[in-house]
Amino acid sequence: SARVYHSVAQSIPSGAATALNFDTESFDTDAIHDTVTNNTRLTCKTAAKYLIGVSVLWVANSLGRRIVSIRLNGTTNIADGRENSPGGQEPITDAQTIYDLAVNDYVEAVVYQDLGAALSTFVQSGNTPQFWMVRVD
Repeated sequence: SARVYHSVAQSIPSGAATALNFDTESFDTDAIHDTVTNNTRLTCKTAAKYLIGVSVLWVANSLGRRIVSIRLNGTTNIADGRENSPGGQEPITDAQTIYDLAVNDYVEAVVYQDLGAALSTFVQSGNTPQFWMVRVD
């Protein structure tokens, strides 16, 4: 299992799916994550079913949509979460799934927003954005 987070805000361009970076590990029990090389990925080292989740807090802005997806092997979304017209709040967008992973499968937390300008993730130390993967069988 692993739980990772990003310690600084990440600017997300409008209209472009963007994999989130994660530079800090709360824990990593199976060398699932690397904070330098491919730090967007959690990579399966032990084939099994996993609970996978992501949570992203955005900077407040009342325009556009916010979408977060869990993407398998760079191509297939296996879970999505959406926040439409979030008002002036700092919306949280999250997604989670249970998925059967093979050795070397990897997942990424991919975000999208269509505000019309770049929008940043909002950082709460050690809390968001966060991404995790826990073996369940």
